[in-house]
Amino acid sequence: MSLNVYWAMAFILPKGVIRAVEKKVRNFLWKGNSAVGYPKVAWSDVCRPIEEGGLGIRDILALNKALMSRHLWNVIQNNQSSIWVKLIGHTHLRHKSVMDPVANVEVWLLGLEKLSLGYMPRNH
Repeated sequence: MSLNVYWAMAFILPKGVIRAVEKKVRNFLWKGNSAVGYPKVAWSDVCRPIEEGGLGIRDILALNKALMSRHLWNVIQNNQSSIWVKLIGHTHLRHKSVMDPVANVEVWLLGLEKLSLGYMPRNH
C-alpha cells in the first residue's frame, strides 16, 4: 500500500481511480489467483484498525482527504520548510495568504470542495 500512500499524498485522486485500486485490493483479498470468490466481510469492516477487529487496510478516499488536508494546513500555516508550500505560494498564491480574498484563492476553494471539507465559504 506504500505506492497508494505516495499517490494519495501527492494528488487529489479521482474517485474512479480510488474505486479501481480498491477493486484490485478486494479481488486479491477475496479471490487470490483464482477467478472465483465472494466477499465474506463488508469492506468497511476490513478497513477498520486491527484493534477493532478489521484487517487494518486503509480506506484510500479517507487517506487522500487527510493527506491533502495536511498540505492545505501547511499552506495556511505558511510552513516555509516545505518545498510544496513554497511552490504553491510562488505559482498559485503569488506570495499572498491563502486566506486573502483574491481570485487565486478560488483554486483552493475548488480543492476544498473536492475534499468535501465544507467549512470554507464560497466566494461567488
